[in-house]
Amino acid sequence: MEDMISKIIDMDKKARSLTDEAQKSKLDFEKDILQKKEQIKNDYLARAKERIEINKHTAQKKADQQLEVIEKKNNAVIENLNSDYEKNGSKWVDEIVARVVGQ
Repeated sequence: MEDMISKIIDMDKKARSLTDEAQKSKLDFEKDILQKKEQIKNDYLARAKERIEINKHTAQKKADQQLEVIEKKNNAVIENLNSDYEKNGSKWVDEIVARVVGQ
């Protein structure tokens, strides 16, 4: 009888040991999964930041090119206006004065 009780106690100890090992393995796996999840998240964020920087530089370059085109057009218009004013400025002033005075 005592032999049987001793075997039951030994089996219980082994079962508890296996349960403890399984619980420890479960906790280790959960910890491992959390670390991998965090690493994947960090990798994703790093790649996203890289893409943002690339897109930022590309957009800035495109905006600079568009600004240059607009500035060239504006400068051409200003030159035309200045040229027209130099050619016709005194005539325009005389005409404006004449219209205001009523002649």
